[in-house]
Amino acid sequence: MVTRVTSQAQQANSLQNIFRITEDLFKAQQEIASGRRINKPSDDPAAIRDALLFRSSISQSNQFVRNIDNNRLYIQASDSALESVGVNLIRAKELAVSELGGLASSETRGFAANEFDQIISQIFESANVKIKNQFVFSGTALRTQPFEQSASGAVYFGNSERFQIAVGQNTNADFTIPGSEVLANDLNPKLTGSTSISSLNGGSGITPGSITITDRSGNSGTVSVSSSDTIDSLISKINALGGNVTASINSNGSGLQLTDGSSVISQALTVAEVSGGSTALDLGILGQRDGSLSGSDLNPGITSGTLISDLNGGDGLTLNQIDIVNGSASGTVTLSSATTIGDVISLIDSSSLNVTASINSSGNSLLVNSNSSSTVAIVKNVGTDETAENLGLGGGKNVFTTLFKMRDALRADDSLAILASLENLDSTLASVNNNRAVVGASLRRIELSDFTLEQSIVDESEQLAELEEADVVKSASDLANLQFALQATLSATAQILQPTLLDFLR
Repeated sequence: MVTRVTSQAQQANSLQNIFRITEDLFKAQQEIASGRRINKPSDDPAAIRDALLFRSSISQSNQFVRNIDNNRLYIQASDSALESVGVNLIRAKELAVSELGGLASSETRGFAANEFDQIISQIFESANVKIKNQFVFSGTALRTQPFEQSASGAVYFGNSERFQIAVGQNTNADFTIPGSEVLANDLNPKLTGSTSISSLNGGSGITPGSITITDRSGNSGTVSVSSSDTIDSLISKINALGGNVTASINSNGSGLQLTDGSSVISQALTVAEVSGGSTALDLGILGQRDGSLSGSDLNPGITSGTLISDLNGGDGLTLNQIDIVNGSASGTVTLSSATTIGDVISLIDSSSLNVTASINSSGNSLLVNSNSSSTVAIVKNVGTDETAENLGLGGGKNVFTTLFKMRDALRADDSLAILASLENLDSTLASVNNNRAVVGASLRRIELSDFTLEQSIVDESEQLAELEEADVVKSASDLANLQFALQATLSATAQILQPTLLDFLR
């Protein structure tokens, strides 16, 4: 039995072959022109998936590298500043030791005190170093000058938070250390319901005024804030607005938290000033959020009623003994029974050492001064205990307090105070060196992260190239073969498809 192949079937089969070769020819031409093996998802679906993952990972790694490159200067500036502080402290120690020698006199000590003024000025410059118009030692309050000189010494206006940047997946690195950890002390009480509004922002309080809070459903209300408010009374006012916003203290006890429970969302949660005030800004809640709003650190100052357990961000302090030298009077004061800052002040004042304790002007540390104009009171740690340092009274990280006390002792020609301050100066220099080691370790970690990320980008880029890039030599060879095949197919088809009248007869 003879089966006839219709001309329609012949034509369809020939066209199919031509189209297949033409499509392969076009693909080869695309690979040569673009240099890529994959130009659309259908070219290789599995490879496209892997390529997209590689591209996402490379893009993320590039962002981490940019984070490091853009902010590395902060930690490098911290190291340079601490190096300068260390050099100045060494000079301060040389002066102090020389003024305890047999050739020292009130006149030479006066000259040394003048040089101490220069040393203190130079350390202030280092402490207020700026990078990209932002202060390095202000914690996260980068626009706030961290240190200012006052009649009672140095005042710290930064916060105790570290400036962190993402340098890897779920990995942050410290790019600054707050000045309260390296050059001064901040008792850093946590925010509580009883905290007075007037004690916020380092004791400077807020600007009284009104703020408008609008929830995500569009409900709006106005809150009037006065300097006599406490955090509890302010929270009560916000919660009484009747909208969907609930106010509270945030989880780390540093600022306010506004939680929006709106079920119908029509806009962002918004906190705005009324009549161009700055109340919301001072309270750290100005602005808009798509969800809840977590306010910035309100940095409350200490008062006589501040609990010892509320200091150090709520972790509290363990108080033991401090050693006080005040002229011929010297002794140890036990502070372990104190539960509030007022108790600490009372215990020091009631000692027989002729001194008065007080809270400094920025409300973040304590001061102890002699009641006699001819002596300078020096407070030291007892042994390895750090009570005096933790209260900001001298030694360790209290660089400015130590230097001011030493300068005053030189001017007062107080040999006992100079000798006592020398011990604090040693611990201060050791603290600065320790912090330089911490900064160096952070810088080393950042450099290693940068190297790892750069290597990861190179490795993943190579793998991406293997997936996507075409083998141009092979593609050129395929192109030549396909062109030859197309010409052969067209020629053969022309010979086969020559229908005659006989092709239509049975």
